[in-house]
Amino acid sequence: MVLATKLRAQRASYHHGNLEESLIKAAIKLVRKNGPDHLSLRTAAADIGVSPSAAYHYFPDKSALLDGIGEYLFTDLATMQEEALAKIKGTSARAAKERFRALGEVYFKWAMKEPNLFRLMFGGFCSIEDSEPADSTAYQLLTKTLDELVVTGAMSKTMRPYGELIAWSSVHGATTLIVEGHMPSEAFESLLDGIQISLGMSK
Repeated sequence: MVLATKLRAQRASYHHGNLEESLIKAAIKLVRKNGPDHLSLRTAAADIGVSPSAAYHYFPDKSALLDGIGEYLFTDLATMQEEALAKIKGTSARAAKERFRALGEVYFKWAMKEPNLFRLMFGGFCSIEDSEPADSTAYQLLTKTLDELVVTGAMSKTMRPYGELIAWSSVHGATTLIVEGHMPSEAFESLLDGIQISLGMSK
């Protein structure tokens, strides 16, 4: 009786404004523990004390839930990158290079800390990864950072057209290889050095 009363109280506390996010957060915990392959919408609903029908109102199926998680995680990652950039002050070439490296470092460290969430985002589980990269906040941050490198003289204008392609593909590719155990984690800093050299920057 006490448990039933508690569950009813929990259900009553979830209003339209936060049930969707609560389901996403519950699902993220499940993915952290079991990986994206074993995610269950019913289990996520049970974990926060709501019925499957209430969950289906927001996420008709598992694919919809995975997309919701993906969008949430991409936003969260971009926020962490923005916070890292904000900590690096100044308009010098050195500051611009530090901000450029910070974008990659945040991405890599997050992936190493959350390998199952990284796999969900980029392993074909959610459709948001199929969106145009230029539409994402993370990509826009990279574009802004590359522009700053040119303005401060840290990178020449002739190398600017190749910036996004070299940086995005190299950081993501190396991160994926390291997360999956195909490269040592120590290689990442050397990769960032290599990207800077490829784009005509000094370390």
